[in-house]
Amino acid sequence: MTRLHRFEHLRLAQAFSDYLTGQKIKNSIEHSEFSYEIVLDDERKLPIAEQALTEFLANPTQSKYLSASWESGNTNSAPEQLSYANTDLFSNFKQHAGILTHSLFIVCCVIYGLIAFGVFNPLNSFLAFYQQQPFDYLQSWRFITPALLHFSLLHIVFNLLWWWQLGGIVEKQHGKQRLLLLFLFSAIASNLAQFFVVGPYFGGLSGVVYALIGYCWLFGQLDKSSRVQLPNGMFVILLGWLVLGFIDILPANLANYAHLVGLLAGLLLALVCHKLKL
Repeated sequence: MTRLHRFEHLRLAQAFSDYLTGQKIKNSIEHSEFSYEIVLDDERKLPIAEQALTEFLANPTQSKYLSASWESGNTNSAPEQLSYANTDLFSNFKQHAGILTHSLFIVCCVIYGLIAFGVFNPLNSFLAFYQQQPFDYLQSWRFITPALLHFSLLHIVFNLLWWWQLGGIVEKQHGKQRLLLLFLFSAIASNLAQFFVVGPYFGGLSGVVYALIGYCWLFGQLDKSSRVQLPNGMFVILLGWLVLGFIDILPANLANYAHLVGLLAGLLLALVCHKLKL
């Protein structure tokens, strides 16, 4: 089998796949979290398929492509193999990620619940970052644990949805050790950056989330066959959100330096892991 092209939109992938089928070029669509890849069954048909791809990308709205699904007898908006095997929400939530992703998700929810009910003040708790230097290295967990603190419902929902989505991909594809390394490295780096530039009063998983964003995007760029990836459009949107935080026009108080350093940490880790073929 030969991998031909990766589409970000299923409808485009399906239209081109059906067109190839109509040209007697056998192919299939492989689905990853954010893309749909055309795979040829016969490598000898690659030159013809590449020429067809060039023409398709130049004008995908031509009638010959739009009618390809009807001509091939496939009128579904998605092939059967691309649908979830189980439509139960809890099962999908569980199957998408592994034990580390789910464990941290639950821990953050429990801590947020305790904060919401006034059990403790997060910024003065044993989970907060050091209040001053020199650091007490007997409490080294403080380099990491501010990532577990969230101060509003929107704050925790945004962070945990991205943690589950991207962390789940990394854990399933690269293993829980890689995800743990990414979490620890980016949490420490982003927390230190925020402390030294702004001060000790901060918290949230967003530094780690931006590390996942950088890691998934760059790894997908470096290895086109990888299922760990993030579409360019989504990466640009999230990068724009980061820039808006520094412009200070958003209605929320964001840990901008934690976000920036987290992103850089994720990009660095993706580059190192790819170079070392880990």
